[in-house]
Amino acid sequence: MSFSSDIKQILCKTGYECSECRKAELAGFFVFPGRLGGRHIKPGSGTDAVRQKIAEGLRAEYGISADNNILSESDSAKLARELCSFRPIRRCCRIAYIRGAFLGGGSVSDPEKEYHLEFDTREEGEALRFKEMLEESGFKPKLTKRREKTVVYIKESSQIAELIGYISEGMAGLEIFSVQIEKSVKGEIQRKVNCDSANLNKQAKASSKHIKAIKRIKAARKWSAMPDVLREIGELRLKYPDVSLEELGTMTEQGIGKSGVNHRLNRIIAFAEGLSGKGEERK
Repeated sequence: MSFSSDIKQILCKTGYECSECRKAELAGFFVFPGRLGGRHIKPGSGTDAVRQKIAEGLRAEYGISADNNILSESDSAKLARELCSFRPIRRCCRIAYIRGAFLGGGSVSDPEKEYHLEFDTREEGEALRFKEMLEESGFKPKLTKRREKTVVYIKESSQIAELIGYISEGMAGLEIFSVQIEKSVKGEIQRKVNCDSANLNKQAKASSKHIKAIKRIKAARKWSAMPDVLREIGELRLKYPDVSLEELGTMTEQGIGKSGVNHRLNRIIAFAEGLSGKGEERK
């Protein structure tokens, strides 16, 4: 079963706040995707739970029986008359309408793979009205064309989670929020690992350069002539090649900071670079 189907099953468990909410949900299911006039109860990516909920709604609201999820011609015409001009007024009815639209023509991608929620309809005018309804409810949907359909969609993860939570009385939004948080934590850990790895590589290259300079000076028999503070930091670097500059600083007699350590090691490198290949200092 798809992630969308799982969410729709949860949405089918929601109740109604007022006497108009069920009608609003049915309008969202039939009007938004452009199903009025048709005889089949067939959600785009629906489940048996959706068909059962819609069938129960038709029976409770209009006394319409949908045997095998098929409406009679007279019942289909009656439904069209009842719902074609319906517009939700109350907040609870707007929520029910949006929920019905999702049950009838909506889908949401598995957030483990990508963030994408959309509502499909064949009527551009209805899509525009629906987009405005979402905007009035605090969301930021976009509109696009896909063959004969007009698609209202949302790509922002937090917006998707909030919208699903909005139409499910908070029951389904957590599904996406939990994945979103998990992905965020994993991403942060990976960024930290990458950063730590880059810092370690940088530190290893610098340490190698320090050690190479120290050994060159020693090979030239100039090490004993170096100032005491430079020989101190140099010997520490040779003894502890893997520690950071901050740690080296704490090991010195004076307890110097990172910048002080860096300055002294740079003086060692500069002195080494001033030596000739034969170990003599350049004139």
